[in-house]
Amino acid sequence: MKKVFTLVLAMTIVITGFAQVKNMSRKAMKHEAAQQVVLTGMEERDYANFPAPTNRGVVEAPGETEMSYTFYDWQTNAASRNFVATWPDGYAVVCFTQATNASCSDRGTGLAIWDPAVGEWEYTETRVEGVRTGFGSIARYKENGLVLAAHTSNDCRIFIVEDFRQGTRDFGEGIILPTEGDDGRVQDPCWPSVQCSGENLDIIHIINTEYSLTTPYKEALLYTRYQDGEFVVKNHIIPNLDEDNISAGDSNISYFLAYNPEKPNRVSFVLNNAWSDGKVVVSEDNGENWSDRVFFQHPGIYETFAESFFYPRWVSAEFDADDNIHLVYEYNGTTGEPGSGSYYPAIGGIGYWSENLPKNELCLGGIGNVGQPFILDTAYLDQDLYYSEWYWSDALHDALPEYIGELEIVDENGMVIPRESATGYLPTDGWSDHGSYNSGKAAFPSMHMDGNRIFAFWSMLAGSAEEGLYYSGEAGQFYFRLYCNVSNDGGNTWVGTKELFNNANANMKMYDEMVYGQLVPFVYNDAEGEYLWYVYQLDSYPGTFIMEDDPDGSDNLYAAVKVYVSTIDGVDEDSAVATTNTMTVYPNPANGSFALELTNEADVNIFNAVGQLVKTYENVKSLNVNLEAGIYFVQSGNQTQKVVVF
Repeated sequence: MKKVFTLVLAMTIVITGFAQVKNMSRKAMKHEAAQQVVLTGMEERDYANFPAPTNRGVVEAPGETEMSYTFYDWQTNAASRNFVATWPDGYAVVCFTQATNASCSDRGTGLAIWDPAVGEWEYTETRVEGVRTGFGSIARYKENGLVLAAHTSNDCRIFIVEDFRQGTRDFGEGIILPTEGDDGRVQDPCWPSVQCSGENLDIIHIINTEYSLTTPYKEALLYTRYQDGEFVVKNHIIPNLDEDNISAGDSNISYFLAYNPEKPNRVSFVLNNAWSDGKVVVSEDNGENWSDRVFFQHPGIYETFAESFFYPRWVSAEFDADDNIHLVYEYNGTTGEPGSGSYYPAIGGIGYWSENLPKNELCLGGIGNVGQPFILDTAYLDQDLYYSEWYWSDALHDALPEYIGELEIVDENGMVIPRESATGYLPTDGWSDHGSYNSGKAAFPSMHMDGNRIFAFWSMLAGSAEEGLYYSGEAGQFYFRLYCNVSNDGGNTWVGTKELFNNANANMKMYDEMVYGQLVPFVYNDAEGEYLWYVYQLDSYPGTFIMEDDPDGSDNLYAAVKVYVSTIDGVDEDSAVATTNTMTVYPNPANGSFALELTNEADVNIFNAVGQLVKTYENVKSLNVNLEAGIYFVQSGNQTQKVVVF
């Protein structure tokens, strides 16, 4: 389905109430809280004088593939779910909630599939489940399978397809999750997330929210495990998620980190909730025992707050090779009593944190000593991020290096203007005038680590050189745009914000809403160099059809944009030494052994079908490899080849 643009609508740009940057005081800004919307998914229904812009603000000519469409354009209530599953060879699946009619009567999970061996995106036109579902999440299962978790109007289910990579797309009616839980209580599970672990990647873990009961706290998080054809743990409240740790739960406040073949028995998930510490909860024995690693300390989970406090609201996280946690997050605030569900549409940005990030000497908040690793707290998010955003005339201090996603100023072509000389317009009364996504003015962060490189992508409003840029006069709202930032040294420094699309490289996209983005966690390679896939939802009107602030749900598309690393990583290509290393593997299929040849010496790693490292070689140019029968992935640099041994 192709998108239809209405140029008359797009050009209807009338706006007032702008203020010039650096003449604006944070003390003069008044922000009002909004009430979070929670859906189950089962509902029916003047110019400034600017310096010349630099390439800091442009991604050159990204290639985009428009895929399937959906009337149901509300993908999550509060934070990330498990939207992406990736194999060692780069085969990737992205899921989204899909409906093909305005009543959403056929709603379920849609899939987009990237197979590097084919080089084209495959996508579903309708849901893959045999029943109407909501808010699906996915994970790899065994060697070639996919498991999907979703809820219906009556229950939660898992749907398993063991031969997904062989082309099976029919997930049937699924397996209904049990309703009995701890102490014999009957539970009402909803909003499930899923992940797999184990040597054979066949143990299924589900975290969901209790929808009806109020004990041990409202909307409690429940853990369920499916193994060897049966549910061996049922709706259990693990100690790290009990009433001593959470005073009120919510929907979509946790998601699982990616499976690590080096630690096959590990399963871990992020908790980012307004009424608990922010933490990564980890089991090293397939869910038998749990511990946690805190990244945000809550000011008081049972207190009632007359004034707002800030917390990490949407978190994307990964472990590095040394087992340190890295994360990018959207911060926002809430107020009132536990479970109040309030947030601030006009506040927010994208921050970075890791377990080895040293506390900056400028910091007024943060738990820990300067120069040492620290824990986030609300004082840090409030004073060191929000109160010190770069455009405030009364900022408390310079913006911190780890504040990687602040609202930027762009010129008439949408190119980000260097902060040191930027003056322009920001919608002082309009920061909350954007689509209702239960988010602030920056949202949906997604990250991937590749060695010491960290790629971060998100959606955000934009200030502008020209009044009304990226604004819909008919809707009275600003469009969310796509931005990214890159660190080449493990998060110590960042190259600066770039916008993915702008007038210079995609003129009509200045009138697109771009939300719910997911970065596929794999660095690919073709003749043009390294690249990433970023998949997102877009349409030509701000807001969502489901929330009734978008009058037309027929133009909600899912799209994948191909982003070449060289356009965003800040590396000077003229001074870089470029070498091309070609890998040849033969014969393939192989009878017990195969040969490998490289044009230049390099390291070689060989993984089995579930991603476990079975052999490694350093600085080699040719090899003869003997392996037992099976499917393997041979990796050198950014090249990966699948090898079948019989």
